[in-house]
Amino acid sequence: MRYLAVFIILICDTLVHGQGISISPSRIFFTGEAGQTVSQPITFSNTSTGTLSFVANLKDWDRDSLGSKRYYATGNNTGSNASWLTLSENTVQLAPGETKVVNLSMTIPDNMATKRQRHSMLFFTQVKEQKAAQANGLHMNVLIEVGIQVYHTPTGLKSGDLEFLAFEDKGAVTVQQGQAARRMEVKVKNTGQINKDAYVRFELTNIATGEETSVDALPIAMLPDSEQWVRVNLPHKLAPGRYLAVAILDAGSQYDLKIAEKEITY
Repeated sequence: MRYLAVFIILICDTLVHGQGISISPSRIFFTGEAGQTVSQPITFSNTSTGTLSFVANLKDWDRDSLGSKRYYATGNNTGSNASWLTLSENTVQLAPGETKVVNLSMTIPDNMATKRQRHSMLFFTQVKEQKAAQANGLHMNVLIEVGIQVYHTPTGLKSGDLEFLAFEDKGAVTVQQGQAARRMEVKVKNTGQINKDAYVRFELTNIATGEETSVDALPIAMLPDSEQWVRVNLPHKLAPGRYLAVAILDAGSQYDLKIAEKEITY
């Protein structure tokens, strides 16, 4: 017996390149003023040997307390700009090897009640299945859905800063494949009126020996005037003793580094 499974891969926050298609940019920033219509191009390139088709739709979104996106039907988010957007084509079809440009236009209302940054997500969903692959008797088709973040940032908004609000030791936790880790969490606040990207780097130093343990940096993205927790799992099996855990918040050269420290005992 054969079974058909269709998988949709959602890709956001990065240039899409794979499955024979590239779409750019991954984020669009409009800066027009009230009453203006502004536009930017979106470029599609089909590097596969088959025809690819995509259909567009818009959604509202925000982030939860851990920074993960949550999606809503348009009109359900007071910070949405979805109703301001139009595309030159709502369906995009590309022949093998073809590159096509679609224009995204934003008409900014004359009567904006509040001067704030607004955002929405523009999705392009593949509607024609790619050639199926056979794997263990399962007939599979892999489709792609691409999300492009669309922002409107009026002039005069305050950039603000990123700040640490808390640094907590959550103790031992079980992570993937049953492995144990020591979890730390920092709470970060964006005090500004515009979205920000940053990295949170962690350093772990044995106070007695000075030995340092490397920890991967974590990228974060924050909406205006928002707070979120950033989790990091430290190695669980370290020599017993006291350690200094340092969190460094790096939002780029235009902002000062922020540092938080916490002493923990293994």
